[in-house]
Amino acid sequence: LEGLEVFFPYDRIYLEQYQYMRSIKQTLDAGGHCLLEMPTGTGKTVCLLSLITSYQLANPNCGKLVYCTRTVPEMNSVMEELGTVFSYRSEQLKLDREAAGAADARNTQQAEDASMMDVEESVTSSTNDSTQQQQQQQVRKRKRIYGPKKNGQKE
Repeated sequence: LEGLEVFFPYDRIYLEQYQYMRSIKQTLDAGGHCLLEMPTGTGKTVCLLSLITSYQLANPNCGKLVYCTRTVPEMNSVMEELGTVFSYRSEQLKLDREAAGAADARNTQQAEDASMMDVEESVTSSTNDSTQQQQQQQVRKRKRIYGPKKNGQKE
């Protein structure tokens, strides 16, 4: 949402919810105050909690969220929704870390593979050089032993 990764714990988001979160984010970015209104049952609580907690994660110095309700049962409902938002965020961040770890592991493995290929090429090259030197020495020995006769040499 406008450059902010929002951890919204449900599969579907309604246009009104998106607009609500966008308005809250714009207000937070401007450092101002806002009063938003939506009908009962439209997901105000989850929108507010998802956006605010995501904003706080991205901007640790932005301050606290103070959420007031009229009754204890309403607050219990908010706390339950907050638990859902935090659980979802934790799962997503864990998946992100695992994906990053897997990518790092792949990059490390590729680097190790490339390094091993360099070592293998080096070993093969030095083995080939060594083998060529040995073959050249054997050819020289053969030439000495089986080379053409020089004046005055016996077979």
